[in-house]
Amino acid sequence: MNFVVGKMVGYAEANMELSRYDSAKLRFMLEVIYLLVVQLSVYAAFFAAIGRLTEFAVAMGVLMSIRPFSGGLHFKKYRYCFVLSFAILAAVILVLPDISNTFAMESLLVATILLNIALSPVSKRNAAHSAKSNFIFKVVSTVILLAYSAFLLTTRDNPYVSIVTWMLFIQSAQLIIGKMMLHARTKEQ
Repeated sequence: MNFVVGKMVGYAEANMELSRYDSAKLRFMLEVIYLLVVQLSVYAAFFAAIGRLTEFAVAMGVLMSIRPFSGGLHFKKYRYCFVLSFAILAAVILVLPDISNTFAMESLLVATILLNIALSPVSKRNAAHSAKSNFIFKVVSTVILLAYSAFLLTTRDNPYVSIVTWMLFIQSAQLIIGKMMLHARTKEQ
């Protein structure tokens, strides 16, 4: 990673007028992108190998559409994120759809929306936003959840209803832990 990111940052520094701060921001952004690409590639390879690549794509699409607005758990170490994300995807794709029924799905959607309204957004302490931005993120994430809910409730025969519902619920449920961790970090200071 350091080689690839270092080469890209070096090229930018040589060809653009970057301050030290801009160079550091660029390096961080490229490291995040690099790690995300590696993470998604490993996950995709695993789910392709077991014949569940479409389900993985659906779950990731749902997650990537809501998480930027609602936030979630953030770890200091990349490996914790990697393992927890894999565990969540494996549960959503391989385990949870088998225990779903119509009533549970409707209840999960209601709980998802309520959790989002109560707790979102949850962001890293050093990436906190203004009250206005937080309100906008909350509204956007709630609108996205309402749109998913309307879609899911009107297309019950869709084979991915369970995966989408569970992905939305787990994303919103992790906001509880994210808020608790953020609160604990704030108390430590």
